[in-house]
Amino acid sequence: MTTSPDTGAGPPPAPRDTPMTLLNTQYLPSSRDWRTPAGRADSPFRADTFVREAQRAEAAGVDAFFHADFSGVDRANLRSGPPVNAFEPFQLAALVAAATTRIAVMPTVSTLYNHPFTFARNLASLDRISGGRAWVNVVSSFRSGTAIGMQRDVPKAKRHAQTEEFLTVARELWASWPPEALVPDPAGGRFIRDDLIADVQRSGEFYRQSGPIDMAPYSARFPFTLQATSSLEGLRLAARTADGVFAGTPTLGAARQLRRILRTEAERAGRSPDAVALLPGAFIQAVGSADQAERLAFAERQRRARAFGGRAALDELQARFPGLRLHGTAPGDRLPADVLPEDPDEVFAAHGSRYLPLWDVVQRRPRTAGEFAAEAISLNEHARFTGTPERIAEEMRRWYEEGGVDGFQFILGNGFEVLCEEIVPGLRKAAAR
Repeated sequence: MTTSPDTGAGPPPAPRDTPMTLLNTQYLPSSRDWRTPAGRADSPFRADTFVREAQRAEAAGVDAFFHADFSGVDRANLRSGPPVNAFEPFQLAALVAAATTRIAVMPTVSTLYNHPFTFARNLASLDRISGGRAWVNVVSSFRSGTAIGMQRDVPKAKRHAQTEEFLTVARELWASWPPEALVPDPAGGRFIRDDLIADVQRSGEFYRQSGPIDMAPYSARFPFTLQATSSLEGLRLAARTADGVFAGTPTLGAARQLRRILRTEAERAGRSPDAVALLPGAFIQAVGSADQAERLAFAERQRRARAFGGRAALDELQARFPGLRLHGTAPGDRLPADVLPEDPDEVFAAHGSRYLPLWDVVQRRPRTAGEFAAEAISLNEHARFTGTPERIAEEMRRWYEEGGVDGFQFILGNGFEVLCEEIVPGLRKAAAR
């Protein structure tokens, strides 16, 4: 018997009154406080620390505990800080799942250095351990020097096709065990209806598969799938195969444009425009008072003026964003009208999502090239929210209500306790008002 399941991503999520929230393990105290008096030097390698932090996030109402992972050794950063991948992602997710009851657990899988069968098997096991709370972050590894035990030289031009086939095979394997195949019947002596288990027969460009997965998933629906992307082709892949997109959108204008493009691409792929959630990274800088927030903002403006003014800023900006039309422009010159295309769709198609924040800066009509450079070069990769916890929650809520995002991934910031005790609950309170 051959399967013919619907192997695309699942239906759109149920409507929400509050933004979806994902907690990246890089935000946690155990990942960054190893040199502080309050921290422990070995915290990044203590699984019990991650479990306690996940429990704290669950109590606050965070939707998912997300463990990013990068294949290979990043030698440049090992000296000054703990590695991101202190634990194998699926093992850490299983440990967290066993110690929690509601929060989703999201490990990362590389489509280049795993096989769909092994991936589907691990994910099905995690889904059963967690009682249906398994999510997954899907990436193509990008580091040179990645240590693997098999040859996977997929040309860059074919990475998206390979990832799509990987997910198609994994979803077919998941669907090979329908829920009605499990019929534990002590009296009749039958545990599984093996006649309902479908054989997956596939011979594609990248993978061959014969037979079903060898364990039953807990959930009928394939888990929520997140993909990171910054290109149009990557966004189109996510629109066909993912449930969520992670991208850097440091301004609300850039987030709105990217979400609009994502919704359009989802419709073009035959899905609901609400099927794929935009979940950008959030950098949280919580302070105790509005006055303190204003002082920080003023200091940041002064820092920008000192650090990013003049010819050096223009040169660095042009080097960082070669698609900008700034060649031969002096800081005091009027900003060229054609520095970027006027249509954000053209900007994204030509340069990717990294350029959308620059388009947003252009829309504010800076008078000179120097003013444009000072603002553009100081943008963070992720959205930055500074202020009192209440003000941060209100601003994040505004991004959600004004169509910029479907949720956030807390990736950097201060104050894990403040995040759990005030900001995440504050998002729910803002929705109730």
